[in-house]
Amino acid sequence: MDKKELDIKTADVAKAVLSYCTVRTANHFDAEDLAQDILSEIYRSVGKIRNPDAFYGFMWAVAGNVYKQWCRKRLKIQECELPENLFYETDEADEQDFVFLLRRELSLLSEKKRKATILYYIENMSCSQISEHLGISESMVKYLLFKSRQILKEGMSMERRYGNLSYYPKELSVLYWGNGKNTYNDLYENKISQNILFACYNDKLTAEEISLELGIALPYIEDILKQLVDCDVLRSEGRKYYTNIVIFTADCAVEVTNRTREYRNKITDTLSGIITDGALCNCEAWLTVCCILYKAVFENLQEKVNMELPENKFGENCMIWAVEKSVDSMRNKGFEFGVSNTESADGDRVQFFDFSVNGEMVHHSFYASESLTNVFVAIAKGKNHFENELEKAVAAELVKKGYVLHENGQLSVNVPVFTQEEFVQFMGRYHSAVQTVEENAEKIMCEAAKVIRNYIPVHLKKQADMMAYFRIFEEAISVPVGTLAQNKILFPYNGDGHLPTTYIVLQ
Repeated sequence: MDKKELDIKTADVAKAVLSYCTVRTANHFDAEDLAQDILSEIYRSVGKIRNPDAFYGFMWAVAGNVYKQWCRKRLKIQECELPENLFYETDEADEQDFVFLLRRELSLLSEKKRKATILYYIENMSCSQISEHLGISESMVKYLLFKSRQILKEGMSMERRYGNLSYYPKELSVLYWGNGKNTYNDLYENKISQNILFACYNDKLTAEEISLELGIALPYIEDILKQLVDCDVLRSEGRKYYTNIVIFTADCAVEVTNRTREYRNKITDTLSGIITDGALCNCEAWLTVCCILYKAVFENLQEKVNMELPENKFGENCMIWAVEKSVDSMRNKGFEFGVSNTESADGDRVQFFDFSVNGEMVHHSFYASESLTNVFVAIAKGKNHFENELEKAVAAELVKKGYVLHENGQLSVNVPVFTQEEFVQFMGRYHSAVQTVEENAEKIMCEAAKVIRNYIPVHLKKQADMMAYFRIFEEAISVPVGTLAQNKILFPYNGDGHLPTTYIVLQ
């Protein structure tokens, strides 16, 4: 049967089909919907007819089948029909508890179910109005309301227990290593984000389970969940979420610390001996310690580690990990540090080994601004005047941060400056110390890798060795430097002499 003939026959039977539907439905609207479904199915299935004379018999068979399916759907919808009042009949004494339970369970509904329920029962919208408001079909609205009522009934009859994080939230330091500008930084300042990552680290949890674990209503964490997933630090599998970065938990850190104490002490003793035997002043001591640690850990040891950083969805080659803050951590005692080196347009190097104990850490601002490095190095080479307005503003910022001095109309950098030859000679004095630090840092890394493999989730196991390298930042750098400060071998910068943890090497 060709299309033209089919159109003619369909038009002929349309009134008969509508009459058929009218006597079988409660109102004109349902009759039209059913008739449309029957005609659509006829049009879709007519290709199965081999003999055109069989069309009318085929038509009524299709009408009967579609009507049966429609009845079954109506039965399900009727089961979903809800009373006008969501509330049960309660004694006045029980009403307060009932309302509390209802609010609790509403806060655990998923976004669509929660919105549909609130619009229907609280805003008194009809299903058709909700359909238009949410941009979904009316049947879907009724389904959401039916499921919501089931969930609310079940939830209000059970005991809910909030998790440990609801009253004892964790605080994480989320750390970044790479060649980008740390796109994630602002997100991690939020303690809710940190605790979501912690909650999902060893367990895959639904949004509702996360809500209970944190003791925070679901509406307050839905957007954060989406942001974390968008950044790929949290992943979803079905309805469950799991963390996609390594977290050094306090238990993991304690075990690493206990197993590496011997090697950590050797690093501390080596650095202490350099300072005391050389009778170095405080600025010289800080500079020497920073140079030795950088050479041993960030130059020599990095060559032994596979540091092929993966590319994230923002195009940055980087690693993100987190450290649970604890009272025993040197990072929590003011010895958190940052490290980076930047190069000027002429290839001169500015090296930062920032410790918060010395004041504001600024290495990241240099790393993000090429003009900051260029102006800083230009002043180190003797330049005093800048014509460009941007360069003037940058120089003023360097003076404000204390990295440049402005005295008697002259500009000078407030950090040690080496030529390449001078720096090579300077480091040559400490070749043996660098070797000792490197050897013990490598032993710390090996022990840390063994521990981390026991704490890390299965899907992150392949990152264990690289994470062991990042762990030595605490064990081989923060702890030894913190110990030297606690033993009054190193002192906070008090404004005398050069800034102690930054230096320039000119080509």
